[in-house]
Amino acid sequence: MHTPAATVMVADGDARDRHLLRDHLEREEFHVREVGDGLRLLAYLQRDMPHLLVVDLQLPAMDGMELCRRIKQLGDVPIVVLTALEDEEVKLKALDLYAEDYIQKPAKYPEVVARIRRVLRRTWLSCLPSGPTFYVDEGLSLDFYRREARTPDGVSRLTPMESRLLQLLVRNSGQVLPSELILERLWGDPHSSPACLWEYVRRVRHKIGDDAARPRYLLNEPGLGYRFSMVLPVAVGQ
Repeated sequence: MHTPAATVMVADGDARDRHLLRDHLEREEFHVREVGDGLRLLAYLQRDMPHLLVVDLQLPAMDGMELCRRIKQLGDVPIVVLTALEDEEVKLKALDLYAEDYIQKPAKYPEVVARIRRVLRRTWLSCLPSGPTFYVDEGLSLDFYRREARTPDGVSRLTPMESRLLQLLVRNSGQVLPSELILERLWGDPHSSPACLWEYVRRVRHKIGDDAARPRYLLNEPGLGYRFSMVLPVAVGQ
């Protein structure tokens, strides 16, 4: 089955660099959007969220690190920094707080595309199920391509991190996944805050129609971790 292409947003104040990267990404069948300044980027993200952002830290209208901070407030979209800014302290801070990768300009575009693929394999593509829709039961279906959960109450949009958490649990349905393993897979650190994981569990439960007091799908095993329960076999949507 053909895997739908990821959507990549390129945010760069240099129109030539922006267009060249777009050309290389589109040759590899990515869907590409582009903007030339930070304010327009934030306005776009309030309407829609791509699968990955390529961000120049020297965009007009806003400090690059402040822009990354505000992006993360809007959603958990992975960020690849592509910038000519030469500042080791800024690079380390960006990688520590916001960015999945940091690429210095001038860069070879095939390498940039390869590194974007690597990030997407970790944050999106490697977690996709084999079909476009999982029908969990009559009350819940999950579309990981569109990052949507459908219940009788309507459709809820999943943030990238919510989708990654749910994909991990669904792909290991019935198994208890230790909290440390989930933290390692999602945040790269088994010692990340359990409170952060709990908050994402709470959000996901709300979006899939789970009762937090008596959850049906996303179950907590005290002292162990979490598991996703599917009473019915999974069917793949056509």
